[in-house]
Amino acid sequence: MQEVYKIIKERIPVTIITGFLGSGKTTLLKNIIQKNSNTRFAIIENEFGELGIDGELVAAENSSVYELTNGCICCSLSREFYNSLQIIVEKQNDIDHLLIETTGIADPVSVIDLFISNNTLEKYFQINSVICLTDASSLENTLDNEIDARKQIALSDLVIINKVDKASNSQLENLKDRIADINPMAEIVKTSYAQTNGTPLLQTHAYSSSHVEKTTKSLCNINVSLHDLARSGSIDVEEMKNHRHDIHAEGFIFDECFDLELFNIWMSSYLYFNHSTLYRVKGILNFKDKDTRSIFQAVKGSYIFEDGTEWKENETRYSKIVFIGKSIDRAELEKSLQKLFQRFNSKSKRISA
Repeated sequence: MQEVYKIIKERIPVTIITGFLGSGKTTLLKNIIQKNSNTRFAIIENEFGELGIDGELVAAENSSVYELTNGCICCSLSREFYNSLQIIVEKQNDIDHLLIETTGIADPVSVIDLFISNNTLEKYFQINSVICLTDASSLENTLDNEIDARKQIALSDLVIINKVDKASNSQLENLKDRIADINPMAEIVKTSYAQTNGTPLLQTHAYSSSHVEKTTKSLCNINVSLHDLARSGSIDVEEMKNHRHDIHAEGFIFDECFDLELFNIWMSSYLYFNHSTLYRVKGILNFKDKDTRSIFQAVKGSYIFEDGTEWKENETRYSKIVFIGKSIDRAELEKSLQKLFQRFNSKSKRISA
């Protein structure tokens, strides 16, 4: 992208709407616009076909729609996507929020990664959240057969189960469990006709350090996986296989503190070799000689550290980290993390000697 942008005082917040085919993404987009009539939107719509028809449905007096057709926003349309973003930045005084609706078969990780890893885009845009819309009537079958649908959930901050009027309470509870298994850090909302029902969608700040810290703190027993339960006999192995697919979350809690330098080296290497299967990582980390929590998050091969709240005096410090991806080997990952503590202790001994 050419450096022709003007300097702007505040970054434009970005909300990415994803979801499998037929889930109701355009209806959700229209509802957001109608319920935020004072917000000036820029809308990038990715239609997989020759004609972009949804733009007419979401057009509003105070909004600008940019339709991307004949390809997927995350690959063949990258240049057209960049051009749209350039136009949006040049009109930034007339835009309050950017909404991006991906095609139902898009891989959202590439779109998210653009706003995190691209230094130029990061100057002008800030991700607010990723919203995944799902169809309650077909979600179970979709999760069983479509890896893209599971991936969309894995990368989302909010998962909306739409069309709940077409499913029973037991089916909805099962869907919630399956979504939580893929992404335990996502908020889950049930609705019909893609109504938001008062859920704030434009002010979630899901990529801020405070939000990551809050959601990571709220997780309980994340270090107990289905594999652990199966080994202990708490659940049947066949039941585990039926319940869990390739994309899932693995979480760990450690009492030991990490060494920042060693963790950086390890994480850079781990993301490099697993960037195609590891979708998102979030965590609160305890580093030696640091008075504040370190808030960590990664998407694909990009990661950032930010300072969180201070550790209180006499507070038991901990590290809590969640990995979301495809076919994660929990035992190997835990073994690798434990080696970091061993190397740190060995390093400390050599320094003190």
